[in-house]
Amino acid sequence: MENSSTIVTIQAAELARLLSLRMQRLAGSGLAGLYSSHFRGRGLEFAELVEYQPGDDAAGIDWLASLRSGRVYRKLYQEEREIPVLLACDCSASLHSQAATWSALREAAALFAACAASCQDPFALTFYSDRLERRLPAGRGPRQARRMLAELYEFQPVGQMTDLEGFCQSMQNALHQRSRIFLFSDLCDTGYISALAQLCRRHEVLVCHLANPPLSALPSRVWLETRDCESGRRSLLQTASKRPAPDLAAIRQNILQAGAEYLLLPSNEPVIPAIMQFFRAGVRR
Repeated sequence: MENSSTIVTIQAAELARLLSLRMQRLAGSGLAGLYSSHFRGRGLEFAELVEYQPGDDAAGIDWLASLRSGRVYRKLYQEEREIPVLLACDCSASLHSQAATWSALREAAALFAACAASCQDPFALTFYSDRLERRLPAGRGPRQARRMLAELYEFQPVGQMTDLEGFCQSMQNALHQRSRIFLFSDLCDTGYISALAQLCRRHEVLVCHLANPPLSALPSRVWLETRDCESGRRSLLQTASKRPAPDLAAIRQNILQAGAEYLLLPSNEPVIPAIMQFFRAGVRR
C-alpha cells in the first residue's frame, strides 16, 4: 500500500507532466520563435575584420585597425552558438508561502523552460533565499523541462529571508560562461542594485517581478493581524490606513539602469499573456 508521501510525489509528477505538455504546445505554436527573436543579436562575439564596403554599417568600423593599415575595416560579429540559460527562483518565505505567487512563478518558469527546450538551449534551475538552496544541473529538451517542473512542485526551502545581493554575487563567481539568467523574485529586498549591475556586465539578465496585489483590494476599515513571512514579526494593520504601495515604476527604472530587463508578473493576473506581450514588444524594438 502506498504511503501518503508517495501519493503526493506521484500527484506532483503528474501535475508537472501536464504543465510541461501545455507549455510545450504553447512554445510549438510560435512562442519559441518570439523567444528566439527577442534575444537574437544579444549574444554576439567578435569573428573577424573585413574590409568596409559602401552600404555597410559605419558604426562597425574599427578606426584603429583602419588607421594602421590605410584601408577601412569593420568588425564582423557572429551570434554565439550557445548561451546557457539559468532559471533562478526566489524561494524565500515571502514568495514560497503565497500559493498564488508561487503558482505564477512555476507557470512562468515552465514557459521559459519550454521555449529553451524548443530552441535546444541548455538550461539549469537554481533555488535561492538567503542562501543557495538547490541547483538542478543544465540539460536540454522536454525531459529536462519535466525534471525542472518536478523540482518546482516538490522542493521545500530551508531559508526564510531574501538575499538578492548575495545571490547576484554568488552567480558572478559561479558562472564562468556568458549566460542568460531569468531571475524570478518578489523583490522583497533592498540594496541589491549594485550587485545586479555587476552581474549584468557579463550576463544577460531578465528580472521577472512577481508582485502581490496591493492591500487596497481589501475592504476598508478592517483591522488585520499580519505576520511578515520572512522575519516572523506580527503587527496590526487597518486597511483604511494609507500604507505606501511599492513604487513599481521606481523598481523598474532601477533594474533597467542596472542593465537588466524587467518583466512585471502580478500574481493575480494571467502569466502567459504578460510574457507573450513582453516578447512581442521586444521583437518590435
